[in-house]
Amino acid sequence: MPKSNIPSNRGSLRRSGYNVLKLLSGKLINVPLGMLQIFLTTRLLGAKGYGFLELIYSFGQLVGDVAEFQSWQTVLHYGLKPYQNRDLPLFQRVLRFSFFLDACSATFALIASVLIAAYCSNLLGWPPEWHYLGIIFSFSVLFTTSATANGILLLLNRYDLLAIQGLTTTSVRFFGIVFLTLFHGGMLGAVIIWTFATFMNFITILVIALYQLKKQGYLKGFFNRINDGLTKDLPGIWKFAWNTNINMTFSLVSVHITSQIIGSMLGTIQNASYSITKKISEAIAKPVGMLQTTLYPEMTRSWQGNKPSHLYKMAIQITLLTGGIISIIFLILPYIAPYIISVLLHKPTTPETLHLLYWLAGSKAVILWGISLEPILITTGNTKGASISRIINTFIYIPMLIIFIQKWGLQGIGPASLISSVLLVISQILFVIKYKNKAVPQQI
Repeated sequence: MPKSNIPSNRGSLRRSGYNVLKLLSGKLINVPLGMLQIFLTTRLLGAKGYGFLELIYSFGQLVGDVAEFQSWQTVLHYGLKPYQNRDLPLFQRVLRFSFFLDACSATFALIASVLIAAYCSNLLGWPPEWHYLGIIFSFSVLFTTSATANGILLLLNRYDLLAIQGLTTTSVRFFGIVFLTLFHGGMLGAVIIWTFATFMNFITILVIALYQLKKQGYLKGFFNRINDGLTKDLPGIWKFAWNTNINMTFSLVSVHITSQIIGSMLGTIQNASYSITKKISEAIAKPVGMLQTTLYPEMTRSWQGNKPSHLYKMAIQITLLTGGIISIIFLILPYIAPYIISVLLHKPTTPETLHLLYWLAGSKAVILWGISLEPILITTGNTKGASISRIINTFIYIPMLIIFIQKWGLQGIGPASLISSVLLVISQILFVIKYKNKAVPQQI
């Protein structure tokens, strides 16, 4: 990269902030629309029905996340320089490799989800009368692997188009639930709508990404060079893909496995309470957490431009900014949370539900204080350290969660989540310190 094109630390921060605003433009509609969709769904299906929907959705996400290679990171890490240098053959090779990973992931996820749904639904806590609905929804896993399309839009700096992705899913669900409400639909209709929403989200982001590439001429002769070799001139790409896959798999598994454990141990009604408190804590943290998405491209540019000092300065500033903002939000939360929960659940808020929300919000706050740690490890090529942190954390969190639920019921989820977040951030800090002086920018 020419020296004049190397991003300054200040320029990277401005660009990250601007890109977050683009992503937030979608959330301004998505968040209230999503809350309204939850309100209508719980009124139409009750807490049990909504809890079941969340249970099968988290099951689909769990299987999809386990199967999916996080190929968006591969697109960024290996595609940045070929894209900047207009090296069309090499850039297309990165894309073909990434799409190949997505296709393998989708195939494996589909087979695994259908088999598990068909033979293990009792273990997952699905009500017997709705087993067949879970099997129907399991086919939607085929459309959860859109990582390459996301990576393309990140690389092209089209965060405005990425904002459309979440809006697509929420809009389809919202209008579908409105239709069911008007025509007195039930669980079958809701499952079909949620399946169709997953499909529409996949198609929308894929078409948008491919169209953007076509406009810039990056798809010209894409299939003509298919015999060039899958990984030619891409040193270490398989190792990078596997390590980022393992890291993100354990990261996302920890999120979705919680619903599966609650469903199997406490039932769908309790899972509904957990899902709503989790969504509120995520909605509060989401605007700040979006900075992590925008950090990866900026850190990659700085690192591959041989400017590691920019990377670490940016990380420190982002950490102070996000940590400060989320801490202020956390102090305001007790004044607004009771009203939100009571509206969404259609009943007065219980102290137990509020306490769970505060625990989950505290867990999110801790993670956001460490928001830059994982991007640093992955950008600098230390994916092994990132993976080890996630693996250890998952193997601590799951048994701790089960023990805490057995002892305290739904209230056990909060302390388990907070302890897990603290341990994760500590381990990531240790790996960043360990690798800081050993990391060398990789030449691609």
